[in-house]
Amino acid sequence: MKLSKIIFLIVFMCPVVQALSQSYTDYIVIDEFVENISDLQTEFANQANVYWIEETSSSAIEQISKAAENLQIQNLHIYVSTKPGAIVFSSIAITGKNIDDLAVQLSAWSRAVSDQVLIHSEVVFSGEEGNLLKQRLEEITGVVFTTQN
Repeated sequence: MKLSKIIFLIVFMCPVVQALSQSYTDYIVIDEFVENISDLQTEFANQANVYWIEETSSSAIEQISKAAENLQIQNLHIYVSTKPGAIVFSSIAITGKNIDDLAVQLSAWSRAVSDQVLIHSEVVFSGEEGNLLKQRLEEITGVVFTTQN
């Protein structure tokens, strides 16, 4: 009887201890067509917390979702081409016009990111279109989106 209780506690506590021992970390996503790709390749060479978006694979949104699937990410840094109101990956652009079509895919990010998504851009959330894009991204994912230069 006592042995069964001990086994039960071990089986029950192992996942709890494992979950508590995992720490949140920053994760970096870099699109292959970002402007300063050479500098970023040098800066982030051989780092485990970096994911490189590939044009020939599935859409960037799907790639990010799959890469982050079992991770606990504090801040998700995304290096990508942008313009006011648009995040332009090599395989897909996220804009105010198509964001509702991408909502299901984007909502997967909320399961991995605990703090915020930082788009490395000066202009993406500028102007009316940029403000609308930021608002919709936050509504869909439940995650704060911000920019960082």
